[in-house]
Amino acid sequence: MIAVLLLLTPFLDAFWERDLGALHRELQENRTGEQRELFADLLRLVSCDPLDKLAEPDPLRAMVRVEEARRGAPDTIWSDVLRDDFFRRTVWNPDARNALLWPDEEERWPGEVLRVGPVPSNCRKAAKGAGPLPLLTPELVKALPPEPAARAAYERAILLWRKGSTEGAAAVEVQRLHPSLRRATQFLRLEAKLDPPEGWLPLVAEWPQLAVVTRASAELLRQRRYEEVVDLTASIELPADATRAEMVRAILWARAVALQSVGRDKEMLEVLARARSLPGKGKGQEAIRALAMSALARQPADPARLEPFIGVAGRDAAWTELAQRALAAGNLQTARDAALQLQTASDPRWRAQGLALAGEIGWASGEVKETQAALERLFTQRLRVAERESRDSAALQLAHAIVLREAEGGTHRDALKSQLAWLRERLPTRDAAQIEALVTSLQPAPDEGEQRLALGRIDVVRTPEPPPEPAVLLDLPEPASLLAIPGPDGALHDWFEARGPP
Repeated sequence: MIAVLLLLTPFLDAFWERDLGALHRELQENRTGEQRELFADLLRLVSCDPLDKLAEPDPLRAMVRVEEARRGAPDTIWSDVLRDDFFRRTVWNPDARNALLWPDEEERWPGEVLRVGPVPSNCRKAAKGAGPLPLLTPELVKALPPEPAARAAYERAILLWRKGSTEGAAAVEVQRLHPSLRRATQFLRLEAKLDPPEGWLPLVAEWPQLAVVTRASAELLRQRRYEEVVDLTASIELPADATRAEMVRAILWARAVALQSVGRDKEMLEVLARARSLPGKGKGQEAIRALAMSALARQPADPARLEPFIGVAGRDAAWTELAQRALAAGNLQTARDAALQLQTASDPRWRAQGLALAGEIGWASGEVKETQAALERLFTQRLRVAERESRDSAALQLAHAIVLREAEGGTHRDALKSQLAWLRERLPTRDAAQIEALVTSLQPAPDEGEQRLALGRIDVVRTPEPPPEPAVLLDLPEPASLLAIPGPDGALHDWFEARGPP
């Protein structure tokens, strides 16, 4: 090692003193020194001169070419290289006025001093690097010493991540990296599912980036740690651009579910309204709306609160859904109010729907006269022939609904039979068969050959499915340097510690 260092000393001293003029001279005067080609590559690198393709494998020299492919990358050594004052480039030559000059020869004469040319920088006109990913092969990473290999593997992993892959995460040795890169590596490992999902929780405590909060809030929700979800997501701001909207929407979904779980429905609705206002048409929109409607169904009817959650089918469809959900939840007052809203609609189809719902609500509450009044109003409206179809359909829907409710243990069977007979007289002949089937289903024991029927469509109110897990966006930091340069202490270093002028 001592012998190698002695051979390297001229190159080492010049490079680490940031004296490119001296390094240029040493390279010209020492054509066969140890690692000469590596330092010659470094000189070309920091002068933005093209580097030739390697004739044979050399991991350290290969990494110089990898770094060349990153030329211009922010927050890397290129911030230093592109500065005019970072290196000294002055070349010392003897005064030519009293000197004898002759062409360079292989043989050196006593007192002879080689005259060397300048070391210009071509960085001002050099193009940005083409990108290092094609050069960062797994074979190259394996051939490097451990610490440079960790940096190279990390660089490869984040470049693959930017392309949507977590393939490179498993190759990164976290503990060999600079502490500033370890959290990003933990993020990659968690995204790649190499580490258990519980790891999101300590990571978000150290590094509350939006992508990490997205994953951590979902993990806390999975563990039903609702109060912690509420605390973690308390200060989420709406994004200024659509690219991050899906992450924020997912965070707000987790917050809303947590708030609902701890009985804070009013706050939950405010959160869901914020989530609905985000740009983009993410797949979570319908889940957000469904969760909001399930909460609204348990509260007094409020047009202002309903407004943010009106779906693509329109306001009247939203009132219909609210009435059905409230009825299923046993909130009869909200169901009645929603049905009344429908009865004021301009479209006869929705007015008929509102009357049918009012009739079902009356039957569910034991107010048979309400049902009878709703049916009578359905058939006293003056409708055009084309509008009668929606009225008849609403009447049949009501008939099916109250028969099903009566079959579940009602006590108004005689009144129901009378109501069905009244309805049969007013419906077209083609619909009378359905009424007959409903009457038959009310018989205590069906005649031989007859079967009880499963009638109508049953609206089952279920907890909405959560939105799909969103893809997350996070600008992961690159290593400041990918180089591995022999230093005066015999170890490999990535770059200079001092960043001021030499």
